[in-house]
Amino acid sequence: MLKYITLILFWVVQPSFAETIVTPDQFEKLSTDKTLYFSFEGKPFGVEQFFKDRRSKWRYEDGTCEDGEWFADNDLICFNYDGGLETICWHFLKTDDGYAARAEGAPKNEVLKLESIDTKPLLCSGKGLAV
Repeated sequence: MLKYITLILFWVVQPSFAETIVTPDQFEKLSTDKTLYFSFEGKPFGVEQFFKDRRSKWRYEDGTCEDGEWFADNDLICFNYDGGLETICWHFLKTDDGYAARAEGAPKNEVLKLESIDTKPLLCSGKGLAV
């Protein structure tokens, strides 16, 4: 009997981590004219600056950049980059502790965490330098 009570209490006191899919319109309002900084498993992953007309610039950790654009596909935010990279789509999520992005089809625990947002322009170096 004690095992059952312990198991029930364990389930009741477990925190639930809510996540809500951010709509493309909400994402556009959040990101336009901003620079978003992402991490993966606690390590810097990349930075993306967003412009009007759904244009963007992604900076890799090595400082190189790719110009691109994003578009909505139902509740997904999809990106095409000028460098010919394959289109990638994400669910942008509002979580208990901020925002995150999960690639379409990725496991629930594989997310990029949005670490911060500011209005500073990206500085790019090397191949892919965007003007």
